[in-house]
Amino acid sequence: MTTNIQVAPGVRVPLRRATAWRLAVLGVPVTIDISWPLALGLTAWTLADTVLPLAAPGRPLASYALAGVTGAALVLLSLALHEFGHCVAARRAGLGVARVTLSLVGGTCELSDAPRRPSTEFRIAAAGPLVTAVCALAAAVTHVVLVESEADPLTSALAAALAVGNVLFLVLNVLPGLPLDGGRAARAVLWAITGREPLATRVTLAAGRIMAMALLVLAVIASASGDAAAAIWSAFLAVVLLHHPD
Repeated sequence: MTTNIQVAPGVRVPLRRATAWRLAVLGVPVTIDISWPLALGLTAWTLADTVLPLAAPGRPLASYALAGVTGAALVLLSLALHEFGHCVAARRAGLGVARVTLSLVGGTCELSDAPRRPSTEFRIAAAGPLVTAVCALAAAVTHVVLVESEADPLTSALAAALAVGNVLFLVLNVLPGLPLDGGRAARAVLWAITGREPLATRVTLAAGRIMAMALLVLAVIASASGDAAAAIWSAFLAVVLLHHPD
């Protein structure tokens, strides 16, 4: 899964109740797409079927399923915190936040106005990955504490999986291609160097498309080798990179 920042258009058509749930968190409208539970299920399946049995073998299927759902919920919580990192940075920069959307392929923080300076865009883009890094560190410390206290290996494996998941998400998200946060940060840097925002957008958008093609190739290879989870995730991420709303 991945996240990106968008500028909300002047007129938006509200999502139908059949396709999303809406609430407010810290004064920010949050839309939870109906695909969000699918993200929970896919993440839980990946953990329960692939990750946890390797880290803590010999457990009943129900134990892996329960741990997988718990881990998936924590992963999705990490993604939500990532988006609110963007929200906090945007508000500190004096920009409004129109909405946060959570869906199968991650999250989107929609700003009411576009950043007018590259330094502002860079700070907003960097805020989400910074939150993810903190989540990864917290999970890693928890894993070490659990191991040192000789806790249930399945529980410590779950903490390790959460740490690794956040690290992988962080690495993916800082790649310099739009609409990833790394692409936003790279665009801000190119914008500052060249003084030409459209040029910076074209370069980082092209980089994102190249990454999408690489992910599609990876999805085909993973599918051919029988790794269904890797194939599905790679394909989803490629779709995110190919869909750039700006």
